[in-house]
Amino acid sequence: MRVTLAICTWNRADLLNVALHSLARVMIPTGVEWRVIVADNNSTDHTQQVLAKHATVLPLTSLFVQSQGKSHALNAIIERLGGDLVIWTDDDVLFDPYLIESYVEAAAVQPDAQFFGGWIVPRLLAPEPRWLRPGWRTLSGVYAARELGKQSFDFTPELLPFGANMAARVPMQKRYRYDPALGRVGELLLAGEETALMQQWLSDGLRGIWVPKSRVDHLITPERTEVAHIRRFFFSLGQSKRTEASRSPRPTRLMRGAWYALQSLRYELMSRMTTIDSSPGRWIKYQSRVAYNWGRLDAQWHGVPAWMIPAPVARLQASRNQPRPNSDVSVDRLLAELLQDKTTPAAA
Repeated sequence: MRVTLAICTWNRADLLNVALHSLARVMIPTGVEWRVIVADNNSTDHTQQVLAKHATVLPLTSLFVQSQGKSHALNAIIERLGGDLVIWTDDDVLFDPYLIESYVEAAAVQPDAQFFGGWIVPRLLAPEPRWLRPGWRTLSGVYAARELGKQSFDFTPELLPFGANMAARVPMQKRYRYDPALGRVGELLLAGEETALMQQWLSDGLRGIWVPKSRVDHLITPERTEVAHIRRFFFSLGQSKRTEASRSPRPTRLMRGAWYALQSLRYELMSRMTTIDSSPGRWIKYQSRVAYNWGRLDAQWHGVPAWMIPAPVARLQASRNQPRPNSDVSVDRLLAELLQDKTTPAAA
């Protein structure tokens, strides 16, 4: 079997460096030919130097995708796919030693399944905020956590894998493309490109299964444990409904936007009545719903004059343009741990 491990990256050179180093721990089953494709989505940091270094020790092909947007990077990889199986993952994960083996085994045992998904376990690189554990039902999606149990099952439209750990048969994958209107574009955290495509697969009668032996650890950098990141995430989640909103007439969109404004103000009031000390789980839930409803308003009112945009929406729009902070200290520690771990090297 020929397997491709595919990664899209943008301005995360240090985390990408750790992720590629962790591939040294991954076991390659006998009879499997593998390669790595990394699509650099117009990075401005030292991503190219990281890729050049790892290309000397990994079967790595790098693509430079100038069109900004994760969907463009995903589609560029699809154009170059060959072989039997593609494993989609991310630039900020640590790979479990049995990642490739688990998907190869699942593809062999379940010949009628066309796509697969597995565990994504968050690994914090900063102290855990006090609202994280009480608010986990609200926040698990922020950190792409996917922990769906130790038994295999068939996916449904409501229960799908996430893009940091999923796989698909190449002949099927090459028949589809990701929607450029969805997905991250630079600092804009619009989401949903992978979910939309998987829902299309199910709608087309294709079968997907959960692979409980498959796992990656998702590295959560310090800035992503701040409330500002939670607000940005949920605001962008609301914004991702923009395409859906655009199908409605302008008067309808204006009325819906006004309704979302009222919802935001309602949750803002509830948030102020609930302190972080007395009920951190409810407090972060209300903060999330405030941002989400402002995002839904932004989706409905996209294109209206600037004077119509409420001040909280303008602030959230501006916050997405903040550059990513550097997380060198945490990354250096992780890299040192990985370089010392020689227990499960990749097969030659």
